[in-house]
Amino acid sequence: MISKTFSEDTISFYLDLKPDKIVDLEVAAKAAIEWSRAVKAAAMAADPTNDYRVSLVAAEPGSSRWLARLESSKANQIAKDIQSGWEQVPLIFRHAVALAVVIPVTAYPTYDFYFGDDGFSETQMHQLEEIFEKATKDPTVKAHQQQMYREVQRDPNITALGGGVPDGPDWKPPEMIPANRFAEAEGLFEPKDEKQEGERTIPKTLDVILVTPRLENAQRAWSFRQEGIPGTFNAEMKDAKFLAALEQSGIQERLRANIPMRIRLEIKEEMVNGEWRVKRRGRSVVEVLSPSPDASYAPSRNATRAQ
Repeated sequence: MISKTFSEDTISFYLDLKPDKIVDLEVAAKAAIEWSRAVKAAAMAADPTNDYRVSLVAAEPGSSRWLARLESSKANQIAKDIQSGWEQVPLIFRHAVALAVVIPVTAYPTYDFYFGDDGFSETQMHQLEEIFEKATKDPTVKAHQQQMYREVQRDPNITALGGGVPDGPDWKPPEMIPANRFAEAEGLFEPKDEKQEGERTIPKTLDVILVTPRLENAQRAWSFRQEGIPGTFNAEMKDAKFLAALEQSGIQERLRANIPMRIRLEIKEEMVNGEWRVKRRGRSVVEVLSPSPDASYAPSRNATRAQ
């Protein structure tokens, strides 16, 4: 479908996947919606004199590629002639807007790395940078971008995210944001220059299955696994509110196999021989999002705090 509908005036949203895997359609669709809203907001931020729309051209449900057309029009043109009022957006504008949406401004390396020279003149590069700066400073763009990255974190088959202006039906973004940087793009923390730092902390929001709980009000290691990923991982339970509620029967969950949980995780890594590796006891659950304490639960004054 993509190859038959590709045209030179499109922009693309691209998800890279694990070999022989397909993406969850609901995840991809929700992420693509946030991407399209961010593109429209970015265009409006860069040029508020025009109205903009993002029209779906083609998609491969269950796959990784989505094509859309970004079009502009003066408001009075739309009122006069809704059929011919929309016009193609210039290439430089599409490049800058498409990249502004997928590249988190805190990402290292900076957007210069993603632009490259691409055959652009010095004047065109200046235009690219100017549009990019306007788009990335807009709070609406950032809000939709963050939600887009929250969505893609839900599917472990997604290994990277990218976008831009495709140059053919088999186009793939030359540089993409890998899955281990989705949390940065979600805005949970400001990353530092990784070439200079020996340690870093990565936050993640994960849907997991509980394997081994420690049913006591203390900071102990719990075991979890993710659907579709072999093996388990341990993380120290540090959510004091959750532990106190657990102690006072404030968590309404029956003992059974495959208990689902949604957790906010912090992963501490250190640079070893040029590679980032998880530190010993480096994973910790800082917040349990689900199951949450029962609505009727009220912390007791005598509730012991996690040691």
